[in-house]
Amino acid sequence: MAAKRLLEVLLQVSEKSANIARAWRCQEELFEMMVEEKTEKEKNQRFVQDFKTLADVLVQEVVKHDVTQIFPELSGYIFGEESNKFTNSFGHEILIEVQGDSFATSKHLATVLCGNESAARLLADIIHTDIVLESDETQALEDQLDFELPLTDLAIWIDPIDSTAQYMSNSPGEEVDGIVVSGLPCVTVLIGVFHRETGLPVVGVINQPFSTLTQDSSSNKQWSGRRLWGVAYAGHCCYCLGNEQWKSKKAKKYVKTSNFKVAISQSESENMKKSLLSSGAKLFPICGVGHKLLHVIDDNVDFYILSHASSFKWDTCAAHAILCSMGGGVVTYNEAMSLKSVTKELDEASLDKCKIKYHKADGDTEKKWSNVNGLIAFKSYQRFFELLESLKVQ
Repeated sequence: MAAKRLLEVLLQVSEKSANIARAWRCQEELFEMMVEEKTEKEKNQRFVQDFKTLADVLVQEVVKHDVTQIFPELSGYIFGEESNKFTNSFGHEILIEVQGDSFATSKHLATVLCGNESAARLLADIIHTDIVLESDETQALEDQLDFELPLTDLAIWIDPIDSTAQYMSNSPGEEVDGIVVSGLPCVTVLIGVFHRETGLPVVGVINQPFSTLTQDSSSNKQWSGRRLWGVAYAGHCCYCLGNEQWKSKKAKKYVKTSNFKVAISQSESENMKKSLLSSGAKLFPICGVGHKLLHVIDDNVDFYILSHASSFKWDTCAAHAILCSMGGGVVTYNEAMSLKSVTKELDEASLDKCKIKYHKADGDTEKKWSNVNGLIAFKSYQRFFELLESLKVQ
């Protein structure tokens, strides 16, 4: 089945991407490249940024390579934040490409890494190592994805390593009221599939490379990750949240409460914060768009609200698909508030007109692929309507 095979490949490549992210952050040889200090005379002022970018580009190109090897019909329809052009510290511009085997990829990466063959081999081995999914994961795919997806009508957005500032941190995660708000757990690999014609999200895969920090018998600390996915297409809605068993879409018992938990950006406007606080909301400034959306998926917060254009299509597509599979969604903030001001009684059909779309840019500026009208992410329509009733139009 096309749905099952596509999810299997996306989960595998997301884990390969997570392995690359963990290697750059946890393997001494690679991490030293990111933080290496040189004398001021020798120092490339962009050195740290360059190698963060390389990690991003490498993940993105691995996703493109592995997916199109299995599904050539998606060639040319996989988009991401990064260009595959990389300028190494010698000033040479190189196109990052995955080669046919580990040896060839290692040789190619050695030119990118200015002759560091050991680091190039380490990365090449990760890139060309096959990923085997957990048995319960493959069972979930087998049980739920017994339908076809129109692959020739689909396209993909990738955010290779979301929350790069936290990626450079050494924090195991800082919590506020049990909610992780910063640190390495905020890093996510995001792969979202959308319909080329309608722009609606269809499939989402999120990989959290630094989900859990464990310590073995030798007192060595090691990060392990988490994979989750969701599909919402033509009446088929199913999802799997990492270590939990698969779940099909089903009605959730609704309990009305007077307080909202809302994930917001550090850059959210003071007016928006005041409006939310006056509605009875408790605010959680959280790092990483993908991670904020993950908190909505996990029911740690009720909503993620962003009133301005600082998120992008590649940030939101994967989680949007998962939320749709769970009976929720992601809508544009401005359109939802405008709808509220002109509609006496909101319903799901009217709100669905405000869904973020992924096939067309919102504008023609340098941020043309940003969600220029902001966003509100939610899991419950009923809860969302209560929020709208309590918010003032900005």
